[in-house]
Amino acid sequence: MNESHPSCTDGCCTPASSSKLEKHFIWALILNGGLAVVELITSVVTGSSAILADGLMNVDDVVALLLSIYSERKTRQAPDERRTFGYRRMDVFAGFVKGCLLLVTSLLVVLQAVRLLFVPEEISTLPVIIVGSIAFVVNLTSALGLRKDACCSLNAKGTFSCMAYDAVGSAAVVASAVLSYFYPVIYFDVAAALLIAFFMVRTGWGIFKEGMGYFLQSAPEGFDYETFEKAVKGVKGVSSVGDIHVWSMTPSEHHLTCKVRITVEDVCDCERIVSKIEELCREKFGIQHATIQPVYTEQTLQRFCKTQ
Repeated sequence: MNESHPSCTDGCCTPASSSKLEKHFIWALILNGGLAVVELITSVVTGSSAILADGLMNVDDVVALLLSIYSERKTRQAPDERRTFGYRRMDVFAGFVKGCLLLVTSLLVVLQAVRLLFVPEEISTLPVIIVGSIAFVVNLTSALGLRKDACCSLNAKGTFSCMAYDAVGSAAVVASAVLSYFYPVIYFDVAAALLIAFFMVRTGWGIFKEGMGYFLQSAPEGFDYETFEKAVKGVKGVSSVGDIHVWSMTPSEHHLTCKVRITVEDVCDCERIVSKIEELCREKFGIQHATIQPVYTEQTLQRFCKTQ
């Protein structure tokens, strides 16, 4: 995804608690729920496809925020026998659904804009300007409220991106209405609707692609296998490393497993080596959960094991 957010593994932000993030979602839901109703009513009264497009984006936001609130509550649920990792990936699921909703809604917006080209409707510009201005303030406020949470939660990242793009779209709606007031043609309104649809596709595809990365257990972006291997081989007693598997559970939780071949003089060194590799994973590579499997050389096994 092209948006630039600080990464939790870079130490640029601290993940908000699940309950705090839920409160942010609730406030955003209240603001955008009211705004969606006002915009959809205004689009019917004024015939503006741009205000309809903006209203549909806010309907998406309401659906996604409801799912976001539910998912945040599920993430606090303790692991059980069926889900030993718990429900933390509900965050990713909610973000993924958000991306899908945006892609579907963008198609509806394009169809409405095309319809307006063939069946022009008179637009009441003053209500569009007023509602569009209110929408800009509401979306900008919601986006700023989720800005700090966006780096560590795909759920929050999806909502933040959409709120930010909603603000841009609302500004486009106001601009098109002002231009339509002085130049009574429909093309400004259609152009604003298509601009919002573009933002929907851009955001939706980015979130969809990132969500698929988590579901497919892709490695964290920027993880360098060669650098990791060199760092592990630099630990005293390690002769080689292999079977490296690394994946992200969520934007702020990364896992790794690997095998390390160990050559040591003292069996007590094995614990030291494993602890050192785990420390490297946390501090240098941002891996919170590392499983290290020691593999002993034939010489080491002969030294530590009795021959039957």
